Amino acid sequence: MSMLTARECLQMEVFTGAVVVAGEAGLDRQVGWVHVAGVPDAPTWLNGGEFVLTTPYTLPESAAEQRAYVQAMVSAGAAALAVAVGRYSEETPAVMRQAADAAAFPLIEIPYQTRFVDIARAVNERIAESAITTTRRALEINRRLTERVLDGGDLKDLAATLAGLIHHSISIENERFEILASHNIAAVDEARRYTLSQGRTDPRLVAALEARGALAELRHTRRPVRLPQMPEVGLEMERILAPIIVHGEVYGYVWIIADDRPLEDLDLLAIESGATIAALMMLYQETAQNAESSLKGGLLAQLIQGEAPRDPGRAAALVDQALRYGVSLAGPWRALVIEGEGGQDAQGQARLLRRINRLTAGGWHAVAGLFAGHAVILTNAASAEPLAEAVCALSEDDALGLLRIAISGPGFGGAGVSAAYQQCQEALLIGARLADRRAIIAFESLGYLHTLYSAGPAALAANPYIPPLLRLRDESGADLFETLEAYVDGGGNGVQTAEALMIHRSTLNYRLSRIHDLCRFDLSSAEVRTNVQIAIKLLRLFGEDSTG
Repeated sequence: MSMLTARECLQMEVFTGAVVVAGEAGLDRQVGWVHVAGVPDAPTWLNGGEFVLTTPYTLPESAAEQRAYVQAMVSAGAAALAVAVGRYSEETPAVMRQAADAAAFPLIEIPYQTRFVDIARAVNERIAESAITTTRRALEINRRLTERVLDGGDLKDLAATLAGLIHHSISIENERFEILASHNIAAVDEARRYTLSQGRTDPRLVAALEARGALAELRHTRRPVRLPQMPEVGLEMERILAPIIVHGEVYGYVWIIADDRPLEDLDLLAIESGATIAALMMLYQETAQNAESSLKGGLLAQLIQGEAPRDPGRAAALVDQALRYGVSLAGPWRALVIEGEGGQDAQGQARLLRRINRLTAGGWHAVAGLFAGHAVILTNAASAEPLAEAVCALSEDDALGLLRIAISGPGFGGAGVSAAYQQCQEALLIGARLADRRAIIAFESLGYLHTLYSAGPAALAANPYIPPLLRLRDESGADLFETLEAYVDGGGNGVQTAEALMIHRSTLNYRLSRIHDLCRFDLSSAEVRTNVQIAIKLLRLFGEDSTG
């Protein structure tokens, strides 16, 4: 693209005698090249960015057609229209001037003695010079940014260097729009102030970009997008936003924030270089993390497989290794086991572990790795729940899908890791069989459910409530069975049950009456409700429809 505007073209000597007769407000349109129009339907042959030269002789004849001619030029994206006057006509038609003014489209009159070939040569030479200059400056920017990598610079150095080269403020953020590095050059707007004070881009702005399709375009093309002012979400200065792509995924974003001058083509080239350099820095960091992740995975495998207790010397070495990652096996610690919805293939597991490693690199004390098809994290007990919530937020990434996380009870000593891993496995299995919709399941919250699971399938045969429940399920379908389960889970509270099932209270009463007719359960008795609840959970855990 050109760095030359229609205004700058008119300042060239070759345009001596030219007069802007309409649309002066649009003179800052960028000019891509000069085009000579010799037919009345010339707008249909334009691609956008043309400085169009023509004569009155080639214009449409009627006023309506002349108005439509100017409007078509605007729609085609022409930069300006110059008409040679003084021979066939003394001036451009008034209707064309009116249409140009209405669209802020530059309409220019030039003396008929001015040769079009001279204008084309002069303007195109300037455009070529501008393009060469821009390319040279872009190459210099890329060289300077590359030096930051070779000199061992980090993202903060990159932001400062890029801001100094293009004289605009820079922000580098992760895939969740949390700020990693920034450098301000000039005054900031409301959106920028939010980022600096809160450490992340305003969620309102992110939502607006999603709604406008800007983020979808960015993820699809993997190229920078220009963002106009959006005062309703605090964007008072225009932006350029570029994705940081690693392994084909968006790892983050680079922002250029305009100050008192508009953003240019050079800024587009510069931000692409900046995003590429940021990707290289993140890739280098991830490579180092992957090497460390391999060590963490080995540590977890040995702890889960229970190798440490058989060799006291090895056990001490594993404790020391965990301490290097900030996790004290002296306790209390907890284990987290993460699984994707429907299971994950090896590629999905590797992607999940990369995301977890990037997350925990942000200050969490944790040992993360893969074991038996699951991502496993060992962390200090106090960090377990907030870390699980942070990992759960990764479900917002479509490539990962929904995540389910189990948290073990507190552990003390390296010998307890194997048992903690088993607790998590059982929590995930129990949650799946009970159709528990919680994304995070703490082993300690299972209570009697784990006791029932430990009793095993044999508990079904001896339970007198099972036969009537099977009849209820088989004869009446799911509605009555699920209504009964919701009712006993709610402690016999009819209002709460009706709200949970989203049915009218009279509908609930009718269903409870049908349940009584079929099962003869006295649901007014707390003891009966408890026994029914236990039987239902046994069916969920070990009935013919259970899996796993």
